[in-house]
Amino acid sequence: MKRGLIILIVAVILGVGMFFGSQRMLRPCDCVQTEEMPVENGSLLPELQWLRVSLHLTDPQFEKVQALHLAYQPTCAELCMRVHHSDQSLMEATMHSRALTGDVVKLMRERADLTQECQQAMLKHVYETAACMAPEQADNYLKIVLPHVLGTAHVSH
Repeated sequence: MKRGLIILIVAVILGVGMFFGSQRMLRPCDCVQTEEMPVENGSLLPELQWLRVSLHLTDPQFEKVQALHLAYQPTCAELCMRVHHSDQSLMEATMHSRALTGDVVKLMRERADLTQECQQAMLKHVYETAACMAPEQADNYLKIVLPHVLGTAHVSH
């Protein structure tokens, strides 16, 4: 009897822990970036490995690209957070309105300006990254990346 009670208590505790753990995992994160960078196969920046491999970057080139990537991350995180807040404000304003109000138009303009600011910052970063490469590598990099930065990836060439 005592053993059955212990098993029941442990099962309930585990169930409650799993419930709250899954709730925490499924909740959207307000943060844009974590403090700890991912490490995969000894690389600090596994997300850049495709770049290194597909463009055949040398070690010195890759080190420059990594440094630029790390330097740009705070800017990117700040801009992403601003976009997130802008999106929330715009959605809230449109949900509380049944007509195109001056407030909605103002928020739409702010969102468009913010989108342009993000694209300009990213384009500057992409050009700085391309400058670390040999001309042929830079051309290939820009051919791959620019359509995504400019939002024209859906356009066929």
